[in-house]
Amino acid sequence: MSDATQTQTLEQSLNKTDFGHVLYENRKSIFGLILAILIGVTGFVLWKQSKKSHTQEVSVKVFEFRTKTWAGAKEGKVAIPELVKQFEGLDKEVQSSSVMVPLALEMGKFLMDKGALNEADAVLSKVTVTHSVSSFFVSMQRAVILEKLGKTPEAIAVLENLAKDKEVLMAAKVNLELGRLNLLNGEKGKAQTHFEYVINTFPNDEQAKLAKLYMAKLN
Repeated sequence: MSDATQTQTLEQSLNKTDFGHVLYENRKSIFGLILAILIGVTGFVLWKQSKKSHTQEVSVKVFEFRTKTWAGAKEGKVAIPELVKQFEGLDKEVQSSSVMVPLALEMGKFLMDKGALNEADAVLSKVTVTHSVSSFFVSMQRAVILEKLGKTPEAIAVLENLAKDKEVLMAAKVNLELGRLNLLNGEKGKAQTHFEYVINTFPNDEQAKLAKLYMAKLN
């Protein structure tokens, strides 16, 4: 059967009903839409597979760093400067991946205990996370390190950035620390604002009691 005959037969079959006639008249648009849908679905599946593969690659890199460099540092086989160098050599997405965050916090504490404050800050400053829980712990630990380094303004900046998150974890604690650091930095007006915020917003929180003690010192 020739193409022309097939086309004629298809047209005759479809034209038997109004719906079939509409299908035939708009066959090019309909086929184009179906093709676009197929391409979109295929692209989405490939993207999901690629994303899963990429996530696995990141996890592998974190695992390799943990079992080689980090394990060696804890055993005293890898020097602190080399630990930091190896961490800084990782891709940014690996440094800030969800599986790296607990490890980075562990390294931060390890380096603090060793008195390597600059090195601890070098590690934590590379960890940029958006998840509220991870962001809280990384920022709080880094603020402590910066304060110990005598970099109070930098510590305040870290916590102010954290406080901007509407879903910030333990907002009372964050604002109390901001008040305390501002007081330490000689910014009494800002300190009072944070203390009053804690007292008025979280009156039954343990942090409110501490804020009142700081307020008493201000007055």
